[in-house]
Formats: sequence, C-alpha cells, structure tokens
Amino acid sequence: MLNIAFLCLEWPSTVHSGGVARYAYRIASALASQVNLTVVTFEDGKPIRGVRMVYIPRPKSRFGRFYLAPFRARRALKMLDVDVLHSFGDDWALSRSGTPRVRTFLGSSLSEARSSVGLRKLNHYLLAVTELISKSSTKNRIAIGPDSYTRFDCHTLMPPVVEVRRPTDILPSIERSVVFVGSFAGRKRGWLVEEAVERAGRIVGENIQLTVVGPSADASSWRSTTTHISGASDTEVIQTIARAWVLLAPSLYEGFGIPVFEALSLSVPVVASSNPGTDYLSALMGEGIALKIVRDDNDFALALAGSISVRAHISKDEVTRVQHSISALLVQASPSRLLEEYDRVLSATVEM
Repeated sequence: MLNIAFLCLEWPSTVHSGGVARYAYRIASALASQVNLTVVTFEDGKPIRGVRMVYIPRPKSRFGRFYLAPFRARRALKMLDVDVLHSFGDDWALSRSGTPRVRTFLGSSLSEARSSVGLRKLNHYLLAVTELISKSSTKNRIAIGPDSYTRFDCHTLMPPVVEVRRPTDILPSIERSVVFVGSFAGRKRGWLVEEAVERAGRIVGENIQLTVVGPSADASSWRSTTTHISGASDTEVIQTIARAWVLLAPSLYEGFGIPVFEALSLSVPVVASSNPGTDYLSALMGEGIALKIVRDDNDFALALAGSISVRAHISKDEVTRVQHSISALLVQASPSRLLEEYDRVLSATVEM
C-alpha cells in the first residue's frame, strides 16, 4: 500500500472544529484502510483507528498558529518516510524538493481578507502571501471550488465533501428552529443571524430557537436564549443540523460552504448569502425552498421567515434536482479519485 502523509493542522479536537477539519477527518477515515496513512496535526487531535498520528504543540497565539507552526510541522515531516505528502494548508515552509506533494487549496485568504476587518484582515493578507508561496512550490494543486480553482491555477477540482446521511433517530425539533455554524463576529456574521432570527420570529408570530455551533471563546457574545455548542464531534454537528428547520449561513466569503452542503444532504433548507461557495452550489442545484440565496442583508429576516413557514413544501422536482447535484459532487469528491491523484503524482515523479 502507498505511504501517505496528511499535513492538516485544522483537525477535530477538543476545541471548535470547523468544516475543513471535519472534512479532512472524514476523508482520512475513508482512506485509512486503503493506504498507510500518517496525519501531522496539533496535539489533542482526534485519532483514527489504523492511522498514525504525529502531534506538534498547539500554539497559544495567532502568530504562533500561522507563522511558527508550519516550521514545527516541517520538522515533524522530515522524520517521516512517505510516498506522497498531501497538505491542506500550512505548507509554505516546506522544501520545494523531496517528497512528491499534493496541495488542496481550501479557499482564498485574499478573499477572506477583503471580507474581514482590523488585525484579522491584515493576517489574511499575510496568509495570502503564504498561499502564493505554496502555489509556486507545488505542481499538483487541487481546488475545493471554482474560486480556488481559478485563483491558484489548479489542475483539478474536488469538493470538500463526503456522503452525509440523516440519522434515523433524529427528528426535526418540535418548535421552529435555526442552526448556525460559525462565530458571532468576522466574515461568518453571527450577529446577522441573531438579528434575522429575532425579526423573523416577529414576522411569523412565534419564537424561533437558535442553536449555534461555534468556538467556546465566542459563547458570551450570544444572548442567553441561544443554545451554544462548542467542541462538538462531527457526529454531534450533523445531529444538530438535522434537528433544525433551517440552516442560516450569511458568510461574506466561503470557498465552498461545507455546512450548507451538509444541511442540503440532510434535507434541511438553507438561507445563505451570496459568495463564491454558495453561488457555486446554487448554480448546480438552482434556487428554491431548499436553497435560498439572499443578496441584500436587509432581506435575511424575511427570507428566513418564508423558509421557516414553507419548509415542508419542497416540490418533488426540487428534491430530485438537489439530490442529483449532491450525488454528482460526491462522485467528484470520492476517495478513489484521490487515490488516482496519488498514483498520477508518483508516476510523474518516476518519469522525470
């Protein structure tokens, strides 16, 4: 079997795990029985049976996370003997020579910078430079969506998804409910979710319960009536989304939009802002009750109220269209395609 290493510092742990971390964990789990897999990530990262975990210290600052950790990862990788290194970011400090490398670009820091403010904006501009370094040092580039495909001149597109099935023992909540995955401030715009839920409740004349899956440090930003979940496992996140009537996703920028895909896979309607990720999904699936794209922030409450009211009335044609699009994305994202990519990279290396 091939010896593969994942460099993936965004990995499920006791702290909040975003969509990228959960995707990487899922794809690693799918590959575990087909390759000899090693994962280099931060300490406390969730292990996978049959996968070798190599841990590096978890930084305590943003500077340490983005600008020191890549050097620690480089030292850890030097100790490994693998056929292919697959990095999901943080690889700009690696040597241009050595182990054949595949790089998955999970979006654009430049686009994130344009949708951020303050020090976060500056940080993303700096990270955009590191992404250009990664692009120049890696020939084998995979994009998760059209935005990163174009920006980083990738040779193939693999959506960051695996099959998500609705838990048979989970039913939608009795009361009207909304789920949001992200933080209160920043590009995810949780503050807009809170505002839209309150206004939509007044429109429909009933209380709407809001559940947030986000970082623990962010919990105090939300009202006491909000259910805040942090450190949730992948299974718990899926269960939380499955219970909701609607997923709200007003992010200013997404390279793909994993929670949106998950909600649609679970037959949970989505109300989302326009960004490269949601625009890509809406181009595939079309807009309707299942996926509603809101282009004016002032319309979020009205759109949410409408989706909450008609969630059970999605037409069979729309359901079929969404399911067909999901199936097509899963084919593009299948682990077998990734194995083919590794074989291609190794073959090209031998021919050189």
